[in-house]
Formats: sequence, C-alpha cells, structure tokens
Amino acid sequence: MTWIINLKVKVIGNVYDKLHNWLFPIDEYARDIVTIPRYNYINSVPFQKVVLDFLAWKGIDKKGNITSNRVYPTHIEILENQTALAKCGFSTGKYIEKLVVSEFLEMKERIPDLNPVLFAHFLDDSYHNSKLTKFTNLEAQKSNQTTKEYYDRLKAFLIEIQSFFEVEDLRTRIECNHTENQNLGNSFKYEEFITAFAKIDLNCDELGRFSMTYFINPHLKELIGESLGDTLEKRFEELTNCKMEGFIKMVPLNRRYDKWFKEIQTIPNYKVTVTEQNSL
Repeated sequence: MTWIINLKVKVIGNVYDKLHNWLFPIDEYARDIVTIPRYNYINSVPFQKVVLDFLAWKGIDKKGNITSNRVYPTHIEILENQTALAKCGFSTGKYIEKLVVSEFLEMKERIPDLNPVLFAHFLDDSYHNSKLTKFTNLEAQKSNQTTKEYYDRLKAFLIEIQSFFEVEDLRTRIECNHTENQNLGNSFKYEEFITAFAKIDLNCDELGRFSMTYFINPHLKELIGESLGDTLEKRFEELTNCKMEGFIKMVPLNRRYDKWFKEIQTIPNYKVTVTEQNSL
C-alpha cells in the first residue's frame, strides 16, 4: 500500500507542477538576479551577542575598561555563542573573535569612552567579511592578492572592449564597492563590475578568502559581434581553466539581463559611468 500512496503523491505533485507552470509561465531568458546565500546578510541581534561575549571573555567590562580579569565561559555559554554565530550565517566563526577584540582595542584608542554595547552596534553596521582577510595565513593572503589582480585585469579588459562601441548603452558600466557602502548590507560581495554584456563580482567568504563570479549576457554576440564575443568568451574560459580554477565560476541570473541592467542603475551607491569611446 505504501508504494501506491507514494505513487499518488508523485502524480498529484506532477499535475500541480504542470498547472503552476501553465498559470505562471517563466520566461526562458529570465535568469538575472543572483540568489544570495543566507550568510551574505548578518542577523543583528545574535551578532551583537557574539561581540559582547567575546569582549567579556577577554576581560573587557561593561564600561569598556580593559582588565586582566578574563572570563572563562562555561560549556553552555560556548554552545550558545556557537548557536548565535550559526544564526548569523557563520559555519565556523573562525577569526571572528580575533576581529572583535582587535577592532575594539583599535577603536578604544580613538574613543576612550567606548563601551561594548556601542561597539557591538558599530561593528554590526560596518561588518564585512573582508575585515577577516588580515587574519588569514600567508597562503590565503597570496591567493587573495592573485584573485584581486585577475579581477582588476578582467575589469580593465571589459572597459577596453567598451571603448570600441559608439552606442552609449554598451559603453555604460556600473560599479559598487560593498565595503564602502555598508548600508547595502551584503557582507559577501566585495566589488561588482557590470556592463550591458557581462558582469563580474569579487567576493569574500566568512574565512576571508576571495573568489570571483561572473555572468555573460546570453545575447552577447548579438550585442558586440562575433569577433569580440569570441574573444570575451575565450578570456573567461582561460580563467576558469587555469590556476584560477576553483576561485572563479559562472553564476546564473534569474531575470532577463537587459531589464536587470537597466534596473540596477537606479540603485543608490551603484556608480554609473560611460566609458570614453576609442577615437582610433
């Protein structure tokens, strides 16, 4: 009987899916907004608790005085702290304690009256994964430097391609540095660079490691021609097949690229620039 019930459930599910797709059809080119993993955005309440815990355990009292009276947490308190970190989206929380203490001591020198509660609010507002990069080992730091260099080269390459066009829309580029615009709330994305035919992102994960993601407009060659289109695709293929493999990948979008490109230009803190046309 169990298999009959399972079969009925499966059939009903298939019928529902077909009915849903018929009533709410999805454009086959609707692939545009990147799905943001949950750890990209910090949950404020547990994050502030984590900050207060780490400061207290280091002997920093409620008034912000730095004492030698370290507090050794109980097993339950450690578990609660780990739970709070998980609610913030951190799988390990590696380097977070170092960051909290380091940032507090640095800010305390500038603001003598600083207390843990005020600091917790500040760090909550300004936190970005890139703050963790200084605590990574030399291998990770070297990898980050290499990834950033490739990102900058790719950005320069896209700008160079833009300079060949007369159409202003193809010369329009959109940039955003998420470390300078904390109000956007994305702690994963580091930088974004967007054109009408391709976009690239420089990201930083919760372990302070850089990576790159990209997406190419499905209508690339219709926009910029076969020759330039082939050149651009080859450049991305070279990156994904060389030593950058594992650090760069294509991430699909879930809306039409052209509509998304227009809409993102209206978002505050995204800088819109028109690349100068090459006169040659």
